[in-house]
Amino acid sequence: MQLKTPSATFCRYCYKDMAEGTTNRSLQIIDCGIADYREVLQTQHELRDQRRDGKIPNTVLIVEHPPVITLGARQSANKLLAGKEGLEKQHIDVVDIRRGGGATAHNPGQLVFYPILHLPAAPTCVGRRRGKQQLGLGITEYIRKLEEIGMELLQGLGVYSQRRKGFPGLWIGNKKIASIGVRASKSVTYHGMAINIQNDLSIFDLLVPCGLDNIEMTSVLKETGKHRSMSELKKRLGQLLVKHFSSQNKPRKLPSWLRRPLPTGETYKKVENILSSLSLETICNNANCPNRGQCWSRGTATVLILGNICTRNCKFCSVATGKPAPPDPREPMRLAEMAKKMQLKYLVITSVDRDDLPDGGASHFRDCINYVRQQNHDMKFEILTPDFRNCQVEAIKILQGALPFVFAHNIETVPSLYPVARAGGDYQRSLNLLKTAKQDLNSVQTKSSIMLGLGETDAEVEQVLKDLRNAGCDRITIGQYLRPSKNSLEVVEYVSPEKFDFWKLRAIDLGFSWVISSPFARSSYFAEQQTTIF
Repeated sequence: MQLKTPSATFCRYCYKDMAEGTTNRSLQIIDCGIADYREVLQTQHELRDQRRDGKIPNTVLIVEHPPVITLGARQSANKLLAGKEGLEKQHIDVVDIRRGGGATAHNPGQLVFYPILHLPAAPTCVGRRRGKQQLGLGITEYIRKLEEIGMELLQGLGVYSQRRKGFPGLWIGNKKIASIGVRASKSVTYHGMAINIQNDLSIFDLLVPCGLDNIEMTSVLKETGKHRSMSELKKRLGQLLVKHFSSQNKPRKLPSWLRRPLPTGETYKKVENILSSLSLETICNNANCPNRGQCWSRGTATVLILGNICTRNCKFCSVATGKPAPPDPREPMRLAEMAKKMQLKYLVITSVDRDDLPDGGASHFRDCINYVRQQNHDMKFEILTPDFRNCQVEAIKILQGALPFVFAHNIETVPSLYPVARAGGDYQRSLNLLKTAKQDLNSVQTKSSIMLGLGETDAEVEQVLKDLRNAGCDRITIGQYLRPSKNSLEVVEYVSPEKFDFWKLRAIDLGFSWVISSPFARSSYFAEQQTTIF
């Protein structure tokens, strides 16, 4: 990567190999690989000046450094335990800089990122001392934002870190795992944050980190014993940076292809009245589905059984989280009455996660299908199930008593986004469920769904489609993630209709027999169409 010409290094999202998969024009992120500290520092200065002049958008450099010790602006915190000549013999560079804080060290295996962001009226320097409170995203809030990003990244690796009042950075008890030293010039930030992933911690024996005596440094490797792919962590960090920093710019308008009129019409009102009179829940309402008006106007709906309180808290979903009520034994009867009143021929049944139930709710699915079928003999069914976290084998055996049906379980997103989007789920567990259903349910048609626009890459989407096919999945829906509530994840990208057409053709090439790929596609969208590819 040629850092001497920073404008040539920009890519549309995180890294050059991701440019075709994700676009976020409000924030540019550059992967510098392993790069000399002095060279990256010079690039920061150049980008800072360009950002200050409004010539570039907010930008973040992500990098690993060869061994280097940096000295901050607070001289009393620059405590070296070895002479500079001795450090040079160990091929450890020493650089005197003017960021906040004191001496710290970088080496390969440490994840470092340098945001070049415009902050309104930011103070000039901060390190160990806290800056003054500012309007908007001031320096204090900015540091907390860096800490939030670090905490989310570490949590996804099974490491739970905390802030320590008055000492920017992240801690695990009395051990420090991430350091922050930032500076702002004319309201534009540079320098940033370093997170110890699997770097050699012995370099910190050559100094007093941040000038704090008796502080032990730690790393993800030391805490978990697991090595990590730095390239994957850089992708994950890029997604978190977009999530936290792109919202500081003006919000993007909803594209024209994602605008729909408010629901109306006689059929819509009839469906609404039937559901309300029978006290039935729908995923249409609870997840704020944008297709509600269109589907209800066609006389279809996806019913939500087992209550509307979920035992998990997925950040892409607006369904309430808490302690759910016991299953309602009269719910199957109300479903049957609804199907009769709406003259349904195809019924989609889904549920919240019920990790509180020994069978995950499988027996209630079975009872609902069997009772509705008794009252409506020609009814066909599709079930959209949770992942049956602790009881997959038992749940599949229970569901054998309600065949035939289409078995659906949503993979939702790519594996790298599970820690933030679907923390209660497990990618491999979901694949295993689809595979088991295909094998043990008399070769039923299996189905899944994935959302785009959360920060995934093309390569990741491609791999998910291949993984689903390898698990025997027959049907796929691919749709645009839209933020269902203010507490849900931000949209990273609005994917174009042309890109959905591309994924439709790719899914067909991979062997899916039923494909819906469009911005408004959802897991149950046009589910009653048995041989649809559109």
